[in-house]
Amino acid sequence: MIIYSRSPYFITVNESGQVGSKIELRLWNGTGSAPTSATYTFSKPIASLTQTENVYNISPFIKEYIDNVAPIYSEDETDSTDMWVNVQVKRYKETSVGVYSLLDTITYLGTNGFTSFLDGYNFTNSSNSFMLLSDNTKEIFYDITKDFPYVDILINPTEGDTIEAKYKDLRGRNEEVVSYTSEKGMLKIPFTTTNIKYYKGNTLDIVYTSGEEVTIYSYKVTPICEPKYSPVVCSYINRFGGWQFITFFKAQSNNISVKGSNYNLLPDSIDYNTSKGQSKSFNINGKQSVKLNTGFVPENYFDLIQDLLLSETVLLDGKPVEVKTQSSSLKTSLMDKNINYEIEFDLPPQGSICSPHIEFL
Repeated sequence: MIIYSRSPYFITVNESGQVGSKIELRLWNGTGSAPTSATYTFSKPIASLTQTENVYNISPFIKEYIDNVAPIYSEDETDSTDMWVNVQVKRYKETSVGVYSLLDTITYLGTNGFTSFLDGYNFTNSSNSFMLLSDNTKEIFYDITKDFPYVDILINPTEGDTIEAKYKDLRGRNEEVVSYTSEKGMLKIPFTTTNIKYYKGNTLDIVYTSGEEVTIYSYKVTPICEPKYSPVVCSYINRFGGWQFITFFKAQSNNISVKGSNYNLLPDSIDYNTSKGQSKSFNINGKQSVKLNTGFVPENYFDLIQDLLLSETVLLDGKPVEVKTQSSSLKTSLMDKNINYEIEFDLPPQGSICSPHIEFL
């Protein structure tokens, strides 16, 4: 199961006759075994004889062990082990003061995702072996001149499990099949390949086989050649804790705002220098921003825009930015006809990102 660490996840101990409880939390990255000593230990007494339930929120501690490194555009099947974390929880019942009895040991995987209010209490991805960190109901648009985007998959397979990526053109022909090793970790499966037969688009079926059970996730992938504007690739961590990619194909506008302190000057002599003026600005700081447009997208793209606005890690063409836009309307084809989203980003304090014409003053 996956714990989405940006939302609370509660461990409860409520046993008959307990005077208190303890949990041991072990966290580690990679495929190794759990550490011998607990990473964190929490304990508390019961509130009263009639209120014996103890509750611990472990999400903030899981999040400390996750680092969303920059996406790497390649067909390498391994990704950083810092994108996810192993979680082991040992629950103890305190039978008398200072005396604990082990109740159970439960293991999870953790990502930097989040859940919604409607998902309810302690929502998790129920799969223990194959977790897709993306929404496969969305059509994938990508700039044909840039590196292929990919989907993150977190796996914890059993022996004999197989993973295949099956590519076909939009007519269901020219199939390519790529097999991946079934080892615990994060897979990066590209949405397309260099096959020239896919220049009008392709489908991707990710097939996970475990014994007699076969799970298939399907994507439709569409390349776009934008002749007028310079497309910008936005990469961000989505609600599942994996990298999501949106390409802004259309117009961009670049802005700069400055702030400083103005002071009135005294003349340095009776015969003052007129070129120095009577006031001057000090401590001038500037910040650049850019507004980007997606171009026309389907109605269900709002879920991707929502994840972008809520993301803590956002990159434009591989460089870190902050999302300046704080709200966006849910657009529909009925009300808005052709749907385009305009999002504004604050750029980092130096250099150029989206256009060779952006220069910091």
